[in-house]
Amino acid sequence: MKLSLRTAARIAWRETRSSLVKFVFVVLGVAAGVGALAGVRGFSQSFESMLTREARTVMAADLTARQFLLASPEQERQLDALAAEGVDRTLITETVTMASNASAPASAGATPVLVSIKVVDPAKYPFYGAVKLAPEMPLRNALEPGTVIAGEDVLIRLGAKIGDRLRIGGQDYRVAAVVLTEPDRMSGSLNIGLRMMMSRDAFDRTGLMQVGSRAAERYLFKLGPNAPPVGEVRREIKRALPESVIADFRQSHPIITSGLNRATTFLSLVSLIALIVGAIGVGMGMHAHLQQRMDHIAVMKSLGGASREIIRIYTLQTLMLGVAGGIVGVLVGRGVEEVFPALINKAFAISAPATWHIAASIQGIAVGVLTTLLFTLPPLLAIRKVRPALILRRDMPDARPPLAERLRESRGELVVGAGIAAGIGAVAAWLADSASVGGYFAGGLTVSLLVLAAVAAALLRVLRESLQRSPWRIPALARQGLANLYRQGNQAQAILVALGLGVMFTLSVYLVQKSLIKEIVATAPPGMPNVFLIGVTQAQVDPLKALIQQQPGVLAPPELGPSVAARIVTIDGQPIADRIIRGVGRRFANTRSVSWEASQPSDVRVVQGAWWTPDTKTPVVAVEDEAAKTLQIQPGAEMEMTASGRTIRAHVAAIFEISAMRSTPTAEFVFNPPALAGLPVVFYGGVRMQPSQVGALQRAVYQKYPTVTVVNIADALEIAQQVIDQIALVIRFLSGFAILAGAIILAASVAGTRFRRVREVVILKTLGATRRHVQRIFSIEFLTLGAVAGLLGSLLAAAFSNLILKRLLDAKFQFDPWATAAAVVLTALLANASGWLASLRILRQKPLEVLRES
Repeated sequence: MKLSLRTAARIAWRETRSSLVKFVFVVLGVAAGVGALAGVRGFSQSFESMLTREARTVMAADLTARQFLLASPEQERQLDALAAEGVDRTLITETVTMASNASAPASAGATPVLVSIKVVDPAKYPFYGAVKLAPEMPLRNALEPGTVIAGEDVLIRLGAKIGDRLRIGGQDYRVAAVVLTEPDRMSGSLNIGLRMMMSRDAFDRTGLMQVGSRAAERYLFKLGPNAPPVGEVRREIKRALPESVIADFRQSHPIITSGLNRATTFLSLVSLIALIVGAIGVGMGMHAHLQQRMDHIAVMKSLGGASREIIRIYTLQTLMLGVAGGIVGVLVGRGVEEVFPALINKAFAISAPATWHIAASIQGIAVGVLTTLLFTLPPLLAIRKVRPALILRRDMPDARPPLAERLRESRGELVVGAGIAAGIGAVAAWLADSASVGGYFAGGLTVSLLVLAAVAAALLRVLRESLQRSPWRIPALARQGLANLYRQGNQAQAILVALGLGVMFTLSVYLVQKSLIKEIVATAPPGMPNVFLIGVTQAQVDPLKALIQQQPGVLAPPELGPSVAARIVTIDGQPIADRIIRGVGRRFANTRSVSWEASQPSDVRVVQGAWWTPDTKTPVVAVEDEAAKTLQIQPGAEMEMTASGRTIRAHVAAIFEISAMRSTPTAEFVFNPPALAGLPVVFYGGVRMQPSQVGALQRAVYQKYPTVTVVNIADALEIAQQVIDQIALVIRFLSGFAILAGAIILAASVAGTRFRRVREVVILKTLGATRRHVQRIFSIEFLTLGAVAGLLGSLLAAAFSNLILKRLLDAKFQFDPWATAAAVVLTALLANASGWLASLRILRQKPLEVLRES
């Protein structure tokens, strides 16, 4: 008789119910991974739904157009034509500058800080949504020609409060309110750092925008009742502003959604690692369970049960566990969705309520069940090797076959292993929507698991040999606890792999993050400026240099270089639009920054052609090597460019490359001075100072030239640190699920060996051991497992981080002994807590109860 599916399911359910405590940990292991995965994808869907539903509010408009130059008079006329058709518009300018607390006593000597300014017209902005202020008031009442509103962090840094006066660009402004939220913050150009908002009239008083200055200019458009369709308006805006990036409410926001999709893919793969760790635990749990059910399997085979029918029973049991873990994981994922907005609130103001996403839940459960099945294939297929005669001779030692025979018998396991890797690759490819990503993920994970397994086996062997051959007397309780690592069915190696994988991934994120920041600071070439100067006019260049030279702590003369906004029209008479340019090379069709040099700079090497002499009067230009290759330019070519309405025709004299880092603007097109004479120009540069004197320099320059932005490298690093911290926080949060899954696996292993541990505890108590003695034995076992897993993960994290930094990021690895020590200690404590959680019932067992059953 064939075993029906219904009967198999009943047997599977009965066995699951009888081993409920042991399988609780297996379910939780799957739930940890599914929760991370479902949470990430659910949040992504919630966020994208919010972008679609609140698209107009997210952009504060029906359409937006962003560029880095003010519109020309001709472009303004074209936009005015749209206004006549019912398309209203307003302009937002975003830039950075210095601000100080004008209300502070002069004796305080407060250092000005770098702030991001958003310039709006409060009569129109925002078209959709609202800016929330504290105290509550309409935006048009808060933004007057003599007022500003600021983020709370600005006031904290400047030691100011509402009603105080801040100095910006040499003018004083009263702080009218604190900005709580702004609808289009995600659409802005400057989402990180100290934020401030002012009206157009107030900004004009600062004098920050000189002729030739560059800032992010964002037009907001609102369609009136009688306006043309959004598609037609979009085409008209593109004709008027050809260099702008345009978005409309129909596509929510392309830049945000593109970044969201990439982040979702990456975080889904991170969550998949946690799920794989949980699935390893399921495989271990099923292996331990089948080892205990050997007698039952042998009896079923003796009664005529076929291997495939018995496999069907335990496959259904695995499915039950996978589905149960998936359902619990979906509930955990709902909590992850709620946590995510708090993790990224510095970059985005998320106000969309997280809702239940059926698709994300089904995906999480499906991936959880599939991954669980993959990792339980080895113990399930091992059922075929169980023979009924095993009942009669299971306690007899097996003869160890020769190596060739063992390899021949392992062919099936190798095929299964390849199938697991292929299955994981397919899941990763599905999540990433990329076959190549799936292949790299499966390959990298397989290598990582093999390395972890090999190192774990080596560490355990060293520990065992040390225990057996130690010249020192080891206390009996410690020896017993360490010996427990080799108990039958303890699966210490698999536990080390699971916990080590979680520690490796989490610590790698921290080490890469910390090393990158140190690299930025430590690898700056000697003499490289640590203070940068932005927005210097031509009239300010010489007196500013003289002022800086008078300051104490100047280690090298200041360097300032010119920058002019220009656009390529033709190359050898061919319009730039007609040239075949692909990929990032298309940027040369837009306005670029060009510069001038009277003679060849010392850090420039000529690749082709020859540099001009200082007395050259005819317009000539040198082109950077990569730009020349992209545009197919050779010495002798003729270029035509436009700048501020003037046409520049120049002969290409040289192709060059820059051989060192520089503080002055790095332009792809360098002209001789006569070619750009009379054009609006802005200078950028820097100076190297003693770090302790940078504040004094900022105060001196700000007092004399308030429109010049002085950026301390520490301020720039702080902004970079904020961005990196936000990314690392999210990744560490999700990779923490892998550590949690590893801890659950340890608990599952303890629960799986419960009967052996109970008998051991009974024997120890019968021989006179107290509960405290047993507790010490177990604690030594769990702490050792955790410490070795933490050490294993830390060592591999250091190697992995070193590989990433050197091979991919071209940076130097910075080892952190404190982080490594913390990882070892915390993993040991976590393992101890997990082991004890699963051991409470074992210690409560009375010796007589067990002896009577024996």
